[in-house]
Amino acid sequence: MIIKIIPKQVPVFWNAIKVATTQADEVDSKDLQSYLNELLQSLLSNKAQCFVALNEKRILVGLLITRVKEDKITKDKFLFLQSVYTWKSLEDQVWRGAYDITRLFAIKEGCKYLSFNSRNPDIWSRTEKLGFKEITRIFSLKIV
Repeated sequence: MIIKIIPKQVPVFWNAIKVATTQADEVDSKDLQSYLNELLQSLLSNKAQCFVALNEKRILVGLLITRVKEDKITKDKFLFLQSVYTWKSLEDQVWRGAYDITRLFAIKEGCKYLSFNSRNPDIWSRTEKLGFKEITRIFSLKIV
C-alpha cells in the first residue's frame, strides 16, 4: 500500500525519512544538518511531499520524497522525485503502484511531467519499465 503522508504525520516518520533520504541523496556528513533542516521545513510546509510504502503488515518498506517544481525556461510545472529508498527489494507491482499514485498527484498539481536523477542502475531499469527516458547525464569533478 502506498500512501501520501500529511505534514502533521512527518514527525512520526521523521527517523525513517532521515535514514532514507540521506542514503538515497548521498548527503555528505558536513552538509547533513543543513540538508535535514531544509527537508524538515519543506515537508512540514508541504513544499515537499512524502509517500510511504507499507507491506500487508503495515510495516514501512519504502519511501519517496517529491517536490513540485517549475522549469525556468518553459515555466512548465513538474514533479521532481527527489529521494527513492527501499528497505528491501520491492516487486514490480509495488513500483507500479507508487508510479500510479505519484502520477495522479502530479496531474492534480498541474504538472506536465515527472523527473528524477539517480546513480542507482536498479532505479534506472525499474523506471525505464514505467516509461521514463534518460534525457541527460551530469558529471562532476571536485577541484578543491
